Amino acid sequence: MNRYLTSLTALALLAACQDSTAPRPEAPEQGGLAPDAIAPSLEPAGAEASLTARHLWAVVNQNGTLARGSRVTAVTWLGTGRYEVTFDRNVTGCAYIATTRNAYSQALGVYTASGHQSPKGVYIETKNQGGGLTDGPFNLLVACGPLSTRFAVVGYSANLVRATSGTTLNYLGAGRYQITFSSGVAGCAYLATVADPGNGLVFNPSGVYTGKGPDSRTVYIETKNPGGGLQDGVPFHLSVICPGTGSSRFVVVKANGGKQRGSVGTASILGSTGNYQVSNDINVSSCAALATRGSPSTAVPFSPATVEITPGATAKSFGVQVRELLFFGGALADQAFHAAVVC
Repeated sequence: MNRYLTSLTALALLAACQDSTAPRPEAPEQGGLAPDAIAPSLEPAGAEASLTARHLWAVVNQNGTLARGSRVTAVTWLGTGRYEVTFDRNVTGCAYIATTRNAYSQALGVYTASGHQSPKGVYIETKNQGGGLTDGPFNLLVACGPLSTRFAVVGYSANLVRATSGTTLNYLGAGRYQITFSSGVAGCAYLATVADPGNGLVFNPSGVYTGKGPDSRTVYIETKNPGGGLQDGVPFHLSVICPGTGSSRFVVVKANGGKQRGSVGTASILGSTGNYQVSNDINVSSCAALATRGSPSTAVPFSPATVEITPGATAKSFGVQVRELLFFGGALADQAFHAAVVC
């Protein structure tokens, strides 16, 4: 506890004044929408989507304008570090996974919740590691269960709020969880975001980390405070992306840049300390890339780190940058991660 308070005291000195000065239109044009991106048509909140549906996603610029997306009807900048992405359907029964794109010398955190303006929205906050709201670009995935994906939303009391049918939760104590699905997920990638289970706010700038569970149907999760210590009471959303995701691709990358597992046609390399490139067999320049610090195996993701998306070297690639938590200096670091690109 003392370590956590010390870390928060040190991190609170970070500035939260890195605001964008670009214009923030209330109704940005919807350029770059994928023409074949058919999102799930949800029934009542919580109902599973059709298995033939495509993902809902968005790539949002720092000033709150939409770069591209699937079934996005509006993006609203609500104030420094606060955004709402509105889709053309109710998304309250889904999970919201987000990753920031690198914009500063240190990584930002990103936190999600159900819409504050409508049930068709996803609310997003971007913060520096001291917890200060800071404008930042991000990529968002709304996971509702189609296309060989599974999801789970876990609340503040280690409770399973909503999930793909047949999912169970095992709380292991001290920020440690096992989420078991009804079918195998051993060959998949596990993406997670600290996120409110409803339409509230996430106040603590904590982190969530993933890895394989003890059997083929289980994902292991750890939640940690900004000083790297295991922390209870941190809600999170999880999306498991598996083979058969249509035009999407996923990969689990080892610390040395080698591919542990992933979609056919994906590859990864470590270009320099903490800077990775993921290549694919399709053009991903019109897609959204996401990543989570996680173990490639059943090993505990012991070293916490930040992950952000960086530009790809080609139209078929995207970058992932990994850094130590700022509490430990924020230096670039070689650490394993899970990543996906959704189109």
